[in-house]
Amino acid sequence: MKKAVSKISSLLAVMALAYTASATANDFPTVERVKFVQECMALKGGPSYVNMYGCSCVIDKIADKMTFEQFAYDDAFVRLRNMRGERGGYFRSSKDSRQARSELLGLREEAEKQCFVAETITTASQ
Repeated sequence: MKKAVSKISSLLAVMALAYTASATANDFPTVERVKFVQECMALKGGPSYVNMYGCSCVIDKIADKMTFEQFAYDDAFVRLRNMRGERGGYFRSSKDSRQARSELLGLREEAEKQCFVAETITTASQ
């Protein structure tokens, strides 16, 4: 009986650790998720349930594929590529810049295809 209780408690401990690790894996801060969704909705035509759902789906898919640190790094290159002058050159044309932008924009494009379902409006014929 003691062996069964010991095995069960060991199993529960392992499951708890696995759940904790998976629950926190690649977890983006809530504020960053909200900022992403708000910006995405603005780019998609404004706040609506469809846009909110689609944009939150996009950030969830991105979070599944990369850590927040990698997202922040890649996002900096995406945002700063339009910086003028010499300093902006690194964000526009370096190997790091091209790779980071390609990775994030590729993930975003793939996620948008999966998350935004094209709507077709039809009218009933009378």
